[in-house]
Formats: sequence, C-alpha cells, structure tokens
Amino acid sequence: MLLPLLPIHPLPLPLESAIGYLLRLGAANDLPTLPWLQTFQRSIERPTQSLEDFFAQATGHGATEMNCLWGPSIPTLPINPERKLGIKTTYWNLHHRRWCPDCLRENGYWKAEWLLTLQVVCPIHQCLLHEQCPACQQPVSWYSGGLQRCRCGHELTSVAVSVPASTALCQVAQLVSEKLAAATDTPFSAGTSDLAHLVEYVHLPRLLDLLWVLGCYGHFRALKKSLKVQDHHRLAVALPVLESASQMLTQWPHTFHVLLSDSCDQAQVQALHLHKFVGPRLLALNRALNHPELHFVRHEFQRFVSTHWKGVIADRHKFSEAITSEHTTILAKEAAEMLQISRKKLNVLVHQGRIQGWYQQSNGALRYLVVDRKSVVRFQQGSAGALYTLADAADYLGLSHPRLKLLVEARLLDPVRQPEGNNARHLHWAFEKSELDRVLGDLQIQVHSTPACSSMISLETVCRSRSRTGADFITLIRAMQRGELDCIARDPSQPGLKGLLLNRTQFEIWFAEYLQSQQLYSISPAAHYLGLKEHVLYWLRDKGLLYGFEYPEGAKSPKLPRSALDSLKARYAWGLELERITGYGRKSAARALINRGVWPVTGPAVDGGTTYLFIRSDIEAFQRRQAQLTRHGFHEALPCKAVGGGRSTC
Repeated sequence: MLLPLLPIHPLPLPLESAIGYLLRLGAANDLPTLPWLQTFQRSIERPTQSLEDFFAQATGHGATEMNCLWGPSIPTLPINPERKLGIKTTYWNLHHRRWCPDCLRENGYWKAEWLLTLQVVCPIHQCLLHEQCPACQQPVSWYSGGLQRCRCGHELTSVAVSVPASTALCQVAQLVSEKLAAATDTPFSAGTSDLAHLVEYVHLPRLLDLLWVLGCYGHFRALKKSLKVQDHHRLAVALPVLESASQMLTQWPHTFHVLLSDSCDQAQVQALHLHKFVGPRLLALNRALNHPELHFVRHEFQRFVSTHWKGVIADRHKFSEAITSEHTTILAKEAAEMLQISRKKLNVLVHQGRIQGWYQQSNGALRYLVVDRKSVVRFQQGSAGALYTLADAADYLGLSHPRLKLLVEARLLDPVRQPEGNNARHLHWAFEKSELDRVLGDLQIQVHSTPACSSMISLETVCRSRSRTGADFITLIRAMQRGELDCIARDPSQPGLKGLLLNRTQFEIWFAEYLQSQQLYSISPAAHYLGLKEHVLYWLRDKGLLYGFEYPEGAKSPKLPRSALDSLKARYAWGLELERITGYGRKSAARALINRGVWPVTGPAVDGGTTYLFIRSDIEAFQRRQAQLTRHGFHEALPCKAVGGGRSTC
C-alpha cells in the first residue's frame, strides 16, 4: 500500500464541496491558499489525471471517503461528472465564494450547496449567504485568501450583519438542501410543508430549472428573452429571481395564474390561434418546463388556457387528454367524427340550433366552424385496434418519415398497408399500435432523470455524427435488438426512439469492433479505420498511393476493400504508428526521421501534402543501421535533410 503524499490528510465531511476540501487539505498542511496545488502537482513524480486519483494519492483515503465530496473541482483536477449530480454548469458557481459565517465558524468547511447559484439562504440560520468580505467589501475568490480568511487578512467567520431571509426563501433553501442530500444518498429529515409535497418527485436538477424559469419569467417579464440573464452568479442578480420563484411556489397555483393572466392578451380570448392569446413568451415558458417531473406546471398552464381561452385545443398543442376532454370548444371536424356524421349534416344541425356552433376567422379569408362540446353527443371509441397513418406512427415512435420508412425497408417494422409504386402519400400507410409498441418494447426503454450526463450519448447524436462512418440508424437499432449495444434509458423530454440513451464507452468499443468487421469501406469509414482525415485519403488516391477501389453491385460510389487498407498500413507508417515504431513524439517523429536521412513519400516538405507517410522498410533499414553503429561504439555522420533545406551533417 502506497503512503499518502501529504503528512496530514483530514477526512472529508458529509456534503462538503470538492474545491472546499482542497482548500481545507492545503490549510491542514500549512499551504493556506489554493494555488499550492499547482506547485505540488509539478513536484510529484506521479501526475494525476483526475481529482479522484489525486485524492487517493495525496490522502490515502478510499472511495468511501470520496463519496462525501460533491460539486465541481479546479480545472487542473477535473472531477468525475457524476459528482456534479447531472446539474447544468450554469447552476454551479466557481466565480467567487458564498458562505454562512455561522456555519463556517461552527463546522470549519465549505458546503457543496453554497456553490449552487440558486442557493442564496442558509436554511439552518435563515439568513442570506455572504459573498463579500465584511472588511474590504470585495468578492472572495477561491484562489486568493485562506480557508476562513480573505486576501485582505480579515476573518470570514467574524461577526457581520446578517440579513434575515423571508419565509418563502427559507422554504426554498431548505428544499434545495434536502434535494441535494437526497441526490447524494445522505440521511436527512424530509420536510412536511405544502411546498415539499408539491415537488416531492422532482429531482435537484429539475428543481433548479423550475426555480430559474419561474423566477426569471416572474421578475424579468419585461425582457424579450427572460432567461438570458447575465451575472446570475452574483447574489444581487440571483436574489430577486429566487424571491419571485419562492413566492410563486409557496402560493401555488394562485400566484402562477396571476403571472399567466398578466402576461396574456385578454383581448384575444376568442382568437383562433393560441399564440395570439398567450403570446410567444408564455409558450416559451411552457416549453422550458417540459420535463415529466415538472408535469404539475404544465398542468396548471393547460388548465389556465382551457379556462380562459375560447379557441380550439388541437393535437399540435399536446395538452393532456384530461384537459382537452374538459375544454368547451372543438372544431367542427372533430365534432363530426365524434358524432360519426358528415360535415354537411353537422352544418344543418348547427343552423337548426340543435348543436351550438359559431365561426372564427383566421388571418386570411378562411372561416372555421367551432362547436360547443357540451352540445355534442359523444360516442366512446376503443383504441385497441386503431390504425395509425404514417404521420401518426412517426409521432408515436419519435421519428421522421424517412426513418420510419427505413424501418419498414429493413423489415424491423411491418405495416398493415403500404403504398405501391410511386404512390407514397402518407394517408395510404397504416400501422397497428401493437406493432409500434413491439418496436419500443424490444429496446426496453426506461426514463433517466439526468439525461445530460457526459457518460451517455443519445441515438440522435450518434446518427448525426457517425452516419457517414457506418453507424447509421438501422445498424444501431439492429445492434440494440441483438444485445450488442445496451439502451440504458431515454431522455424523458424526447418522444419514442428519438431520446434513446447509450453508454458512451460501450458505444465507442462497439464502433471500433464494427469497423474492424467490415470488408468494404466508403471514404469516411476508411479514413476512420486508418486514423486519417478524409481529405488525406483523396490526396493519396490522386498521388497513386491508394488504389484498389471497387464498385459493388448497386453501389453509387466506389468502395475500398479492407485488404487495400491493410496493405496501405503494412507498407507505410504515419501518425501514432510512426510514434510507436520510432519512439519519438507524435509531433516530432517525422522531423526527426527527415533530419536523419529518412525521406517520406509524401508530406508538406515533399509535395505539399498534409500528412507525412514513410515507407516502413526505410524506417526498419535506418533502425538496423543505427543498431549496428551502436554495437560498434561509433556514430555515422548522416546528411541532415532538414525540413526547409540544408546540406550539413548531423
């Protein structure tokens, strides 16, 4: 077992910030300021790659003790992304410190919750956090000053005027503290207030989104883009945002409805289109809180619209079925479908007064007949045997129309009815719901609470960045169905297959093995296989160094067989392979060989190419000659063909 590198290594405390522990670790070893880490890292012979490695080497503590540290670290010691709990970077504040003097004096460490930009109150002492030194009135940086001392020498724990916080702010601060403890599996006593019950199933990342969006739209409602607020890490900017959000949540839903009522256009109650009534800002607010954990906000928005707007709630609005079924206004088309009668018969019933209806005008000359739901006799229809059109099936699976057709062509999805020939109108397609559910069920999709975690990659991201290199949509779906790739979960804010999440490390390993198993490559995957850029392959082709192109049956572009690529790798060396063979650095290997008389076949100094390629036999001959000279104890003066000219000897 290796001894710790530092003589004094205190144990981390529960819910301590990672950067705060580094400061406390230095103070315990007479290294009072955080920049001691840079000097220490240069002095040790085993440079660390992450905070976890440094923690184990410097203190000798294990993973159990590391589980007490949370939040971001310094740039030179990056922390595991899981330590950030899936919280967006914008909600972590490393610009300057925030603290509660009483907590800092009593406990002697910097809490992780003080790093959150939306935590402005100490829930224990119910006062606002401090962010300026009481003496010099300047923000206290993490890289200046000591553990409990400002750079001016004043103690941060000294008695200062503490500003008491409002009851609503204290409730929100207590809630943030409890959610942080829950996210880190730290024991805590759950709150019993109405606010705690309201957000009982909301995780910390979504709670911060909720506070930020509600607070910004409540306080900065006059701004065109309410969420574009600068310097939100400053207490003076974050405090009014939190005050607005806390008032709205503690008086839910009354205050939220007041915000909606003040922001919508009351003169457009009878408007045909929803955006005329609520405006683009409220629609943006509704979209910003579309996560399933925040469904109660969307429900109140929809309930407000259904109560005050006399327009028609269409499918494109994506309101809940309960709200839609209670809304008093529907289109005549929907009324005719519900009554199973023609539009002509419906118009007769409206004119006879047996069904209440009226006309609404659009921006143009078109008029739309709308009907009062209460005057329509509704028939219950089962949905078990319902058929989906191409558009409906694409929406259900979260795919575009072309991708849905790719599933059909690959026989991964069987339609009930498919158009023949060039007649591909979407109304001629038909899919059974059970068949669509089978596709979703085969992939075992589960919701993930923090889809932005860097350890995962979405199917949509892979298809955008790797399709040209072989990882196309159908190949990935087949790999997941065969069990070669595990679909960990899905992004709950994305429908169907669009939000599938894969393990990033597993995907990269699978992708490398997939490339190795192919026999024919287009230019893009061939470049990935060789470790070169695409334009370099075109250059080698034009120079006659890359040959063997084939045109398989039905292919629109030439392909390179794997044997041709392996032949190129066997004859030439470049990049990482050149570094491995010669022992020189990757950036200096080509220059070192040229200066010692080994000339490449292509490269910047030869023909203007962007990559140096050396013949392997030339390198091997040079190495054998050098080995013979070394055994005989003398050095041969070789001509120095330096890049840029020169005829001297090396």
